[in-house]
Amino acid sequence: MIRLIMILSMALLVTSTVEAQEPTEAMGAAGEAAESGAAEAVAEPVAVDEASVGEVSLAYADPPPSEEGDPDCLTKVYCKVVKGKLWIEGTFGPAKFNATKFRTINLLEDVGGNLSPSVVVRGPEFGAAIGAQFKIFSIGGRFKYAKFDPFDLITAGVDFGFLVKKVPFVAPYARFGLYYNTTRGGTVIPLLDQLYEDTKTNGGGASIGAGVRVPVLKWLSVAIGFDYTFVALYVTGYDPIEDEDVGNGTIGGEISGTFALTVHPI
Repeated sequence: MIRLIMILSMALLVTSTVEAQEPTEAMGAAGEAAESGAAEAVAEPVAVDEASVGEVSLAYADPPPSEEGDPDCLTKVYCKVVKGKLWIEGTFGPAKFNATKFRTINLLEDVGGNLSPSVVVRGPEFGAAIGAQFKIFSIGGRFKYAKFDPFDLITAGVDFGFLVKKVPFVAPYARFGLYYNTTRGGTVIPLLDQLYEDTKTNGGGASIGAGVRVPVLKWLSVAIGFDYTFVALYVTGYDPIEDEDVGNGTIGGEISGTFALTVHPI
């Protein structure tokens, strides 16, 4: 009986040992299988469709350039547009003045004579201007000195202008001016200096002009154009023969070509 009990005890012990080892071996086998699968996954490269990868591209929309922050506006040709709110310029060009084009002075009309001299002079004209630009409209002051012979024509007045900025590289302009005129070195009719004493010439005029302006740098531009000015001058003096003050007037036209170098400091 004792032997039977001992045999049964040994059988139960062996059975429990075998059952405990089976889960451990199963877990070990599963771990080995997982490690081998991972190794195979690493060893075998994944196929990639190169054609599909090549078709992928990224596009970025360029932000609109800022008028003040765009670096091109600070380094390149003035953003290809003439700018600036304050303009200071010097001008130079040839001029032709027909002082008696529209009305002449009849020197002997009081005594029934007929002496109406024609006066046409040519020479260089220098000038300077300063003005303010408001988008397409501008206003400013202008001074011109025409070196004629035997007299010089001095012009000073106000300019009103229009500038088209939408055209790249060049900006067409048109302007209109109202001026005060006088002469220096003699009267507009040279014969009057011989007939009268203490002669003076004063008058006014109006001009129209057109041309193109080209940007050079951010603060510099050049312009070329022409002006036509209607000039009315009145000559006063003293007649020693008649012992009286006299006066007479003439109306002429001046055409001038203009080259301008303009600085835009603001």
